[in-house]
Amino acid sequence: MYEIVICDDDSAFAAQLSSLLSRSFQERGAACHITYYPDPAQTLSALERGERCELLFQDILFGEEKGIRFGRLLRERNWDLDLVFVTSSAQYAVAGYDAHPLHYLLKPLRPEQMEEVLDRFLKRRVQQILSLTTPQGTVRMPITDALYFEVYNHMVNLRLRDGSENSWRGSLQNLERDLPDGQFARVHRSYLVNLEHIAVLGRDGLRLSSGDIVPMGRSDYANVQFALTAYDRRRHLFG
Repeated sequence: MYEIVICDDDSAFAAQLSSLLSRSFQERGAACHITYYPDPAQTLSALERGERCELLFQDILFGEEKGIRFGRLLRERNWDLDLVFVTSSAQYAVAGYDAHPLHYLLKPLRPEQMEEVLDRFLKRRVQQILSLTTPQGTVRMPITDALYFEVYNHMVNLRLRDGSENSWRGSLQNLERDLPDGQFARVHRSYLVNLEHIAVLGRDGLRLSSGDIVPMGRSDYANVQFALTAYDRRRHLFG
């Protein structure tokens, strides 16, 4: 189920958008849960509490360009969500460009606009599936759900974004062959981390978007820094 957030001070518009979203997801055979906040401060508070959001519809204005500033803040925090700016005038679209939104929606809403937004969103998400071969069988999940892998005593432990874990007998060497290129980096002899979730990179360790702390190998820092830079560049160009 996809977690959607609508942040707009126009509750009537938010209700219309919510109805259109629910119908559009249903037509695609997908489920979504929609949460509404009337102000960016409430949205920010929810995200900081760890509430999931994969697609955020954000009013671009909110007076004094608060919506644009909030969009930039989201990117600075490196949260894993797609941002769609909602605006009543195309002239504001350029102002929000550096927040790297997935798309823009112009008021009043037109169904064909929503189709384009969801097509782009679902294409990105569907393509990002992680498939792992374990002794118990094949494990499939969205890549974004995986935080990191740790190997100890020949056991692979996969830590997931929701706090759960999967374990099986294996090695990092074999695991690396199964992982998509450019998505994970070896940060320590015992750890592989999803680059998408690195929030703070330090020479002694790194902090993930979940708050988890992972140690950094002394000889791995430069390689991880390079891999993260390349990953961010790809997301900016193709995301």
